[in-house]
Amino acid sequence: MSKQMGERYQQPSPAALEERVRMLEDRVTALADVVRVLAHGLEDLPAAEPGQRPAAEAARRAYDLLLVAEPRTPGPPAGAGDGST
Repeated sequence: MSKQMGERYQQPSPAALEERVRMLEDRVTALADVVRVLAHGLEDLPAAEPGQRPAAEAARRAYDLLLVAEPRTPGPPAGAGDGST
């Protein structure tokens, strides 16, 4: 079993580690933005007009930020595998 684990979990290359760190940094930045938006939406602002829903609007914006920051996996090139070549 330890042989299988050794084969399965090889050390990543420095370039792969750098890419992973960059992706994690991007995610942390996005999460910090989400927290900032949510915190702002939860503030009790005295200037808010009655009927406004700043918390709900902040939650929607935070959700949108999370969608934009979602990591994308590269897919096959357009037209690949559909028999169009």
